[in-house]
Amino acid sequence: MDQGANLRDTATLMAAKAVLVKTGRSLATALEEAVSDAERFGMWLEAAGPADWERQLRLRTDKLNIAKSALFRKQNQPTADGRPPSIIDEKKAVQRAEAAVEEARQYLRALKRWAAEYQRVLGQFRAGLGPLSNYVEATIPRAVASINRMAAAVDAYLATQAGSVAPIAESVGLGETEPSAADDPSGGSMRRGGSDEAPKEAHPE
Repeated sequence: MDQGANLRDTATLMAAKAVLVKTGRSLATALEEAVSDAERFGMWLEAAGPADWERQLRLRTDKLNIAKSALFRKQNQPTADGRPPSIIDEKKAVQRAEAAVEEARQYLRALKRWAAEYQRVLGQFRAGLGPLSNYVEATIPRAVASINRMAAAVDAYLATQAGSVAPIAESVGLGETEPSAADDPSGGSMRRGGSDEAPKEAHPE
């Protein structure tokens, strides 16, 4: 059953407004950080990551060339007894250098593939944040504006109620005081509790 409203102030409305505003700010910060992190990783995949592995490829290619040169020199360096020199270590060094170069090339190919895939996923991520972004940017501000209007209406109502107390009290006779002698049309000559007639003279019997 409807019990009606018992409005005394707007404290509860203002508390609800404060919670909404704080929530909106927290969500906005979280959204901004999430999108920033996601975009930063996408930029690394497209620019910084490939640049790092291009540099690694150059360095590893240089090491491979050095290893091949060492192998070539060792192969053409005769021993004292005229037998072919041992080139086992030099061959292993070349193999390790070749594997390192191939690894760098694989990473570069993978980064190119991941960058394209990540842009597709990033688009889905942004689209998924749409409803939450709309909630932060539109729904919460509308709710705050509604609370402000409600608070203004409540304040106006309370002000009206406070202004009507004096007329109501006057209409029911609250606050009246006993009339003074100046307010008495008889000039205060009448005795309280006595008769309205003047006292008669006493005659001796």
